[in-house]
Amino acid sequence: MMQSHAHNTERFFKAVVARRVGLMLVTLALLTPTTWAAEPVKISSLQTYPESYKMKVVQVEGTVSGYQLHHFIGNNTKLEKCIQAFTVDDGTGTIQASYAALCQMGPVMLRDGDEVTIEGHYLGTLDVRSVRKH
Repeated sequence: MMQSHAHNTERFFKAVVARRVGLMLVTLALLTPTTWAAEPVKISSLQTYPESYKMKVVQVEGTVSGYQLHHFIGNNTKLEKCIQAFTVDDGTGTIQASYAALCQMGPVMLRDGDEVTIEGHYLGTLDVRSVRKH
């Protein structure tokens, strides 16, 4: 009888641990930002079907123009922030984009003529979360 009780207790704890590990894996999968995006979207497609892309993360490739850099110091944190505003042209159209980052973190700094792949939330413009120069 004692052995049966110990065996049941052990099975119970293994089941609890298995459920918790499973729950943690699901939670981690949901919270981990995706490091890859779908294939790049043509800017003309964003402009033709804006509702299809609204608030979604999209990837766009193109050439930077109209580059502007703005610095400011946060009121609460006193950290220097860099906001890069620019236009991206992929040959099918152009889109305005902005990339905000802490200057101290060494964000990718752009300039007119850079060939880039950008990933960001589409809101009619692109709120960029990552930039890769080619």
